[in-house]
Amino acid sequence: MGGAAARHREAEACFRDALARARGGDPRGALRVLERAHTLDDRHDGVRNALGVLRLETGDAAGAVEALRPLARTQPHAAAIQLNLGHALVGAGAVEEALAPLGRATRLAPADPLAWYGHGRALQIAGRPAEAAAAYARALALGPGHAEARASLSAACFFTDRIDEAEAEASAVLAAHPDHAGARFNRAVARLARGRWREGWADYEAREHTGLVDAQRRAWERPRWTTQPLAGRTLLLHAEQGFGDTLQFVRWIARVRARRARVVLVVPPPLVALLRASAVADEVCAFGDPLPPHDLQLPLPSLPHRLGLVTDAEVLGDGRPYLRLPPGAAEPEGAWRVLPAPRVGVVWAGHGPPVSARHRSVGLAAMRPLLRQPGVSWVSLQHGPRAAEWREAPPEVVGDEPAPLHSFADTAGVLGALDLV
Repeated sequence: MGGAAARHREAEACFRDALARARGGDPRGALRVLERAHTLDDRHDGVRNALGVLRLETGDAAGAVEALRPLARTQPHAAAIQLNLGHALVGAGAVEEALAPLGRATRLAPADPLAWYGHGRALQIAGRPAEAAAAYARALALGPGHAEARASLSAACFFTDRIDEAEAEASAVLAAHPDHAGARFNRAVARLARGRWREGWADYEAREHTGLVDAQRRAWERPRWTTQPLAGRTLLLHAEQGFGDTLQFVRWIARVRARRARVVLVVPPPLVALLRASAVADEVCAFGDPLPPHDLQLPLPSLPHRLGLVTDAEVLGDGRPYLRLPPGAAEPEGAWRVLPAPRVGVVWAGHGPPVSARHRSVGLAAMRPLLRQPGVSWVSLQHGPRAAEWREAPPEVVGDEPAPLHSFADTAGVLGALDLV
């Protein structure tokens, strides 16, 4: 008995020490002490809760869930624990599961703006932006100065086609917090959606200070191109964000070359063959290849801002194709090649982070009425894990899926043989 009491006292001392370390800005040191406290007394609720919070803060979302899930079962009326478990589940990618404890937190603490904000964030990641907007609005009614809730409300408004409200909410955040990168990025996409190119491109530079490109950050030795003359110099342009972003932004490289600059483009390997054949740059390399000599560098999505593209004609171009199939590239094999015309390609889901993929995915089920149209041969262009859903197409559908698409040159080969997409 005395041994258990002594361990409890030592665990309590470790708990107080860990809290002090956390308040002092040393979360990893606090976590080490908490792990010791948990070894001493694994029934100490304060230790278990703090352990979950600090594991999540230091990047171990699964470990946070492991600590918090049993605690939430034994403390079902503790709003803070339910909220912490919800945050941990979101961090671990279990967004649908997170909605239950987060919703419970709003019922247990209906006057807490943090609970409503947490619930709204999970709803938004789960692809339910209208419900998320309502939760953010509740958080702001309770705490009008909650900048993150207002910035998130801006994004939710955008995803529900309330573009003007999205811009207004983002501007309201920036009026009080001029350096809020997330709000500036949200305002950028709202302005770009309205064709307000000059303001939109300027705000779009804030993306580099958000989590949007964290996984793609690299150290570049050469200085960034801002206003330096380009004639006779080599500019390295490096892709950023998704494949589609790169295919969109390369259209403006011709304007750089018109300034008598040599352009080296660095892109993900699946894009190399297509972009080399399209001659969009003087040289196209894959990430990971040795870099050719260059004088300046710039992320590709910053190009329209640096070029000052502010009119529809400058931004949208003249409509002429700027991508070409590699010479001699064969259409990928597959039974789809002998399907009767018209042959129509179909894709139903986007890729990327869960929140982005959900907003860019209609789902194959929603396309069933279309797929049942007679006289059409359908060809699946879906790539990745959701490609297998094609097997669930209505049995009367005439169609096939192409051979695996290993690069965008393969995709281009299929597209070139189709009548519509």
